[in-house]
Amino acid sequence: MDLLLKLSDALRWLLERIARVSGWLIVAMAFVTVFDVTARKLGLPLPYTKLQELEWHLHTAIFSLWMGYCYTINAHPRIDSLHERLSERGRAWVEFGGCLLLALPYIGLLAYFSLDFVALSFAVGERSESGVGLSYRWIIKGIYAAGLWLVVLGILSVLLRVIVVLFGGRSAREVDLRIGHVVSDI
Repeated sequence: MDLLLKLSDALRWLLERIARVSGWLIVAMAFVTVFDVTARKLGLPLPYTKLQELEWHLHTAIFSLWMGYCYTINAHPRIDSLHERLSERGRAWVEFGGCLLLALPYIGLLAYFSLDFVALSFAVGERSESGVGLSYRWIIKGIYAAGLWLVVLGILSVLLRVIVVLFGGRSAREVDLRIGHVVSDI
């Protein structure tokens, strides 16, 4: 069971590092947004379409690169009305079933098919629908696909902790299993 916890810790550590490093994209997105708005107000003749597309590309990159880590710290939507009434083991069983039957198969399929999504975009040289927009749309699609694979890693990290709680006789607090209502600083 210690090996499972070490593997889960390694996955969470990797996801946290990716999230923290990519967090700097928020600064870039803020800069691009402020520049875009200021330039528009001043009436500067700039490629505004490219700036707007860059804004949503940065937003997508931030979201995508944080998804996996957010799953490991329970920073995702959850219906807690039933979940909060359960015991710690009951919540662990719900999480176990949810990971195995819902989250992992669904996100796994999305991640798998996202590779074709990116490859096709690359093969056809997909670019912005706007003639003055950004080229190389496969890059942002690739980042989104990478984000889906990061969620798969996040689900595996949580699943390993749940297995230790359910079959290793340790408490959720002892293995730092964050399910149910969790307060954490991101």
